[in-house]
Amino acid sequence: MIILYFRALKIKNMRKIYVLTGLLICTSFVFAQKNNVKKYAKEKDVSVIKTPKAKKPNVNKNEIWSNDFSVASDWGISNNTNDNQDWVISTSTATNLGYGTGAWVDPNNEVSNENGYALYDSDFVGADGGNQDALLTYTGSIDCSGYPNVMLEFNQRVRMWQTTETIFEVSNDGGSTWIPFAVNGDKNISQLYQETSQVNISSAAGGQANVKIRLRYIGSWDYAWLVDDLKIIEQPANDIRSLAPFVAGSNNEGLEYGRTPIAHLDASYEIGGYAYNFGSSDATGVTGNADFGSFGYSYNVGTVVSGDTAIYGAPETPTLEIGLYEGTFIVTSNEEVDTLPTHANNKSLRNFEVTEKLYSLDGIDVYNEDLLALTSLGSNSFTTPTGTVFATMYHLRAGNNTINGVEIALASGSTANTEIQVAIIDTAELLADGIMPVTDANGVEALSAFYSISSSDLTNGVALVSFQSPIVLPDNAYYVAVLTSVDQSQVIRILDDQTVAQPWYASMIHLINDGGTYSNGNALGIRLKTQTVGLEESVGINLNVFPNPAQDVLTIASNVNSGSIVISDVSGKIVQVVTMQSSTSTLSTAGLENGIYYVTISNDNFSKTEKVVISK
Repeated sequence: MIILYFRALKIKNMRKIYVLTGLLICTSFVFAQKNNVKKYAKEKDVSVIKTPKAKKPNVNKNEIWSNDFSVASDWGISNNTNDNQDWVISTSTATNLGYGTGAWVDPNNEVSNENGYALYDSDFVGADGGNQDALLTYTGSIDCSGYPNVMLEFNQRVRMWQTTETIFEVSNDGGSTWIPFAVNGDKNISQLYQETSQVNISSAAGGQANVKIRLRYIGSWDYAWLVDDLKIIEQPANDIRSLAPFVAGSNNEGLEYGRTPIAHLDASYEIGGYAYNFGSSDATGVTGNADFGSFGYSYNVGTVVSGDTAIYGAPETPTLEIGLYEGTFIVTSNEEVDTLPTHANNKSLRNFEVTEKLYSLDGIDVYNEDLLALTSLGSNSFTTPTGTVFATMYHLRAGNNTINGVEIALASGSTANTEIQVAIIDTAELLADGIMPVTDANGVEALSAFYSISSSDLTNGVALVSFQSPIVLPDNAYYVAVLTSVDQSQVIRILDDQTVAQPWYASMIHLINDGGTYSNGNALGIRLKTQTVGLEESVGINLNVFPNPAQDVLTIASNVNSGSIVISDVSGKIVQVVTMQSSTSTLSTAGLENGIYYVTISNDNFSKTEKVVISK
């Protein structure tokens, strides 16, 4: 069984933490918490389900130099700490490299890893509290004298940790001095990336005849960095790129929901993206366009100088109905239009869905399949767990918000018979390291009965956990949480959608063993099953279940005559469903064992639940 250690805290006027009303701007109060209070917990294991496909760089490129690590003697290995925590030239295909980072996954043969690649396995060579500063230096020299604007292009497979720095260093004086170019600073902690990347090294290598290059890894018992197929190419004069399109409710604190029930749509949405000028010349007349078919917007950006990034967008009020919205974001300039085949990176895709009842931060089965990036977190992810709480934030704004249950997207590694509970927790409570569920408008605690993961749940990849009666809450922001067992033989792993970067507080974990709440996960697959119904409507429903206790038959009488009758056990599992034919229904209890059950009558306009005991 689950043992939960709730803190008995009295909350005095603890306000919700609200962030931003403008374009992706967060208050200093919240970020102060991130820097000073909220922490990351290093995972014991992260199951990577899928990584996004890399965007193709421009195909018209003048290659100046390349190296695929097939000749190990091309590279010199050194270490600033003299502790033998060194780079290696590897051909390993092991999946356990770098604490589960794993070797290259390359079904399209886009990486030449089979003949050698550069590997720094921080986890393998390091130790807790260690100090890593390792170098891998090209022993030759590169002539860029005829090219004033140059880029370094490389394939990489990488996972960052809090202490990780991944750097390319360039020398133009034969190795006497080195100029650093840090990469991967925009990457999420613990997420696996496999991609083709580019960095502008013109300031150090452009027009230089004696260029050297080296890789530098700084860390402390982190994950791993794999690098292959290095190239120095001429930087194009014109290369405007589309980056990070966003669709965020103006009052959603920066969260970008994959699915939103129609009753919980925000009044307006921040729609836009970023235009990055990777070309050597300034881009003029830059425009950002967002097209969702039934609506679209165009934004004038103006001039973006070489190397700069400009944001475009504004609060918009699109007319939204239930359905999938597939967005195409395109940036253009006077010098470069989206019709040119060599500029595929002018375009980005960004989908979202308006639903009847399902609310999800994640965009699994909503986002474009080629862009979807999934990993997972679980009760076995952390080194010394004694029960873990996983939580995702949701904004309710339908008045008397009725919550029927929680849908959990299960990842591989979950085990049958694992017991969990679901809860709704005040945002201020969780961010203050508490896990006490809220109490709803009817005085009902927003905590489910114990639910045991079934083999069919694992097959379907989803578990549906109902509250014992619908939870009715006022408009506000809440964390929807999954509470796991302290029994380490019971494992639940939850998909974590990392396709769209979310604020640090969007998905949290709480480790019961140390009482701390941590910023882990991006968009955990913990979803709300909502029902928009006024409180007075629920109260006006009569439901009489008799006899109670019941033996052979059970009679359900109500003042309504349409909808469904659902019988669930104390674990939340649905054991019987019947369509109502009249205001009175008689059911056989032959298939039910002795115990406590919950009888719920409902349709789109109401829901009512009563408890019954079966005693044969």
